[in-house]
Amino acid sequence: MFSRKCKLHLKEVNETALQHAYFAIKSAIKLQLLVPVLLLHAIAPRFFVHTASNIMNEILNERRKSNDKLD
Repeated sequence: MFSRKCKLHLKEVNETALQHAYFAIKSAIKLQLLVPVLLLHAIAPRFFVHTASNIMNEILNERRKSNDKLD
């Protein structure tokens, strides 16, 4: 079902396919929800000053935590 590269990647991140899909889909939804926030911020910078940065950092930190478990 999965190519050798897919299996290798899942092994590298120590996740099942479902775990990996869950994280990727959750991240994609969060990022999509940021689009209108970023557009509004682009027009009126006083709104949502740190919102997008904070959420993107949360996503990265969550990924880092899961990677740290590998070490």
